[in-house]
Amino acid sequence: MSSTKTAKKSASKNEEREKLTVRRDVGRLEYLDPHDLVVDAFNHRKKRESGDATEPDAALLASVRAVGVQVPLLVRPQADGAGLGVVWGQRRLRAALAVAAEARKRGRPYALVPCLVRKDLAGADDEALMASMVENTHRAAAGERDDVDALVQLSLMEMSDGRRARYAKALGYRAAEVRAANGAAGLGDRELASALAASFDLVEAAELAEVNDVPGALDALSAAKADDRREGKNGRGHWAHALGRLRQEKAERQQRERVEAELAAAKVPVVAHRPSWSSGPARPLADLTTGLRRPLTPEAHAASCPGHAAALGPDSEPVFVCSDWRRRGHLLNQRAREDEGRRSEDRAAEAARRQHLSENEQAWRAAREVRWSFLVELCARKTASDATWQLVLSTVLENPRFYSRFGQRRCSELIARFLGVAEADRGSVDKLRQVVARTGRTRRWRPLLAQVAAAWESEVMGDRAWHAPSTELREWLGFLAAEGYTLSEIERRVSVDRVPQAQS
Repeated sequence: MSSTKTAKKSASKNEEREKLTVRRDVGRLEYLDPHDLVVDAFNHRKKRESGDATEPDAALLASVRAVGVQVPLLVRPQADGAGLGVVWGQRRLRAALAVAAEARKRGRPYALVPCLVRKDLAGADDEALMASMVENTHRAAAGERDDVDALVQLSLMEMSDGRRARYAKALGYRAAEVRAANGAAGLGDRELASALAASFDLVEAAELAEVNDVPGALDALSAAKADDRREGKNGRGHWAHALGRLRQEKAERQQRERVEAELAAAKVPVVAHRPSWSSGPARPLADLTTGLRRPLTPEAHAASCPGHAAALGPDSEPVFVCSDWRRRGHLLNQRAREDEGRRSEDRAAEAARRQHLSENEQAWRAAREVRWSFLVELCARKTASDATWQLVLSTVLENPRFYSRFGQRRCSELIARFLGVAEADRGSVDKLRQVVARTGRTRRWRPLLAQVAAAWESEVMGDRAWHAPSTELREWLGFLAAEGYTLSEIERRVSVDRVPQAQS
């Protein structure tokens, strides 16, 4: 086709389009000084006794401060000749004036604002009022999902950290929230709305998404957030402990599912676990013998007895049982017979005590992860408090037995963790030496604190330390609490009380 024919065809399309379309002028775009603008008398938004709807909120101020006014104001000439009046965009004007005042106070330039100048509205008060109402009435905020999806895109775009942080500030978010948006996007629409309604930020929403399949996760984290707010320290201690417990529960559920899948693959039936096996047809193989009084091993029992099965205990470890031991001709061993001779009340009390100890052990392990995260933060602070120096110096100079034991073991992994060394490099002494070598003169207390903290954690706060809390344990928890650490429930309890002793 020749260029002439192409031009004629294009002209024909344009003529047809002009017949089918209507042009509505929205004004001429100009950049104006906000100080030269006034609020039009027919602006729909008014200041009321019940509340000032004309004032910009903190989010709008932050946005204008970061990137200026992005959406143009609609202005028209005033009847009295007093410049241009804002028909819509009053809150944006007030934000621009507030930010301009800040800039002037610092001796810096301030930004002009984009405006659509509508000279055709001069004297047309009815059209001005209608335009203002249309702008306020038909404007709807984007949904939570739209915001999160957009932030996910922003987090994935190639740009400098400073640029991304500036955009985040303009949108009313922290840079950490932009980075967490992808995790928060894992929540369903209803769950995301519930999280934001509970005043979760996007970092917290992403952490909720991580454990959302654990029953009661939203309620547990909401209660923890409320506890943190009541303390008024702007901390996340209760949140961290609640999240740690939920992560632990999720890991245990996943472990249980893996074990159940392995048992199913091996065609081993799963029966309910019981705190006490003294009643009912099932009994652990550890309590049984063959008819010839020989111990029953899982391998031999699986090969010879149709009643071979397994029960999953609180730790998700399989307890191999015979599902009907009397019918299969098995006998109780001596220890089990002695246990049967005890009163049922004593057996129930012992089962409850074991369950209580198991719950405490799980809580102690969950609290440890949160405590270690706090120690990473403590070792990264700009300065060491007087209490920190006192604890470090007294530990080094007095050289208590636990500190000597730790020094003899030459364990560097925990020291490296507290200094923020990546998990893959924590076992490398050379990596730890590099970190120490790069530490500036005013920060040299950090490796020393990390070493002392590792000694306390390794030697004083072991897996069974909560069974019989020592003076050192209470001293260490007291120091951490004074430095801003939020004690978990079991840590608070062992700080003041004694918990049930574990059987050796």
